[in-house]
Formats: sequence, C-alpha cells, structure tokens
Amino acid sequence: MLHGKKNLPSPRVAEAIAKAKMRIHVCIATARTLKDALPIISHLSLSGPCIFTNGTQIYDPEKKAIVYEVPLQREVIPKVYEICQKLHITSMLYNGEQDILVKDPDPDTKVLSIYVPEVPPEKADEVVEALKIIPGINVQKLSAWDKRYLSVDVTNEKASKLHGIIEVARMLHIKTEEIIGVGDGYNDFPLLMACGLKIAMGNAVPELKEIADFVAPSVYDDGVATVIEKFVLTG
Repeated sequence: MLHGKKNLPSPRVAEAIAKAKMRIHVCIATARTLKDALPIISHLSLSGPCIFTNGTQIYDPEKKAIVYEVPLQREVIPKVYEICQKLHITSMLYNGEQDILVKDPDPDTKVLSIYVPEVPPEKADEVVEALKIIPGINVQKLSAWDKRYLSVDVTNEKASKLHGIIEVARMLHIKTEEIIGVGDGYNDFPLLMACGLKIAMGNAVPELKEIADFVAPSVYDDGVATVIEKFVLTG
C-alpha cells in the first residue's frame, strides 16, 4: 500500500515484497500518475504490470512503457465541464503527462481523466450523482491529499481498477480468482470486486471493510507485510 504523496514503503513492507516476488507477481494499482509512482516501482524493483490513474493506464516496468491506455471520450468532456461549472467546482484534467486546469470544454490535448481535486465530504455525493447522469463514464470518490477533503474522478466507463485487474490477469495469463487484492479507499471497491481474495487495510473506508475477506492492520502498521506473510509466504 502507498500512503502519503512521496513516502516510500517501510523496510518491513519492502522486505516482504522482495520475498513475495520470488513466488508471485507483485503489482500496484493506484489513482496516482505514473510520474508520482515511479519512485515506488523503482524502490521495490517491481516487474509486474502496474495500474495507474484509476485504471486508465497500465505500465510495464520491464519494458518501461505504457502498454494499455483508455482515454476519456471526447464527446463527454463538454458535459463534465458544464456540470462542474454549474456546481461552481474547479476541475482538472490529466493528459498522461501533467494536470491541467479545465478552462475549455474542448481542450486541445488527450484526456485520460477529469477530476475535482478537493470536494468537502458533505458535497461529494452530490457531485458524484450530478456527473453520473452522463452516459459512458465512470465516476468515483477517492481520498484527497488533504484529508479534510475527498476527490471525485471521471474516467471512461471502461477505465477502473476492476478493468485494469482484468487486463493485468490477461497479460500474465492467470485467472482473476488467483489475485489477492489489497486496498483502503473508495476507488478500491472495484479492485477488490475483481480479485479472488479481498483484503481491506485497517485504515480502509467502512464500505471496503464490509466486502473484505480479511481486514489487515493499517497501512501505518505495515499491514501489507502482514498480508504477504500470512497469505503468500506461509507453507
């Protein structure tokens, strides 16, 4: 699990992952961009396909290349922009390289996602419901860097961690039932739903714990190491 914008996994987690890599593929699935997550991939020497920006991209660490990408459809961008304007909320777009303030309903760039970076928790469901009326998109709540807020992310309806897991399983020639999914945020719900073993961290949102097969210690207590030691390294 990743916590904090720049923090690297603890030595215990890194050691557990190093041992696990000798038995299984270890991948990460995150709302972070590739640029933000590359230090973690390098630190852990990951070789398995990794999912970024909520399933819009899959990166192959061995090829050092994006091998799968699902952009947001051009025709929905003006609709998302209009709703954000009506709700008086600031929206950003991510084009695969940088975040850009949305000022134009028809931006001259590829768009992987549009997101509202800081939404008061009491307004998040209103924003989600307003955006959900647009066909062909996936709308998710997720934690913001500033813990006083939530974020709302809009992607192609075929871009989510669930879709990413299905694609990674295809790349690795394995069944999704063989995958252990570990998460803590709202956007990890589709991730866990795609996996055979569903694990929520101790710091996970309540909705995730409700569907989990096992609740691990929190990310701050090296819960991922506990998961690996219990389910991968035993026997």
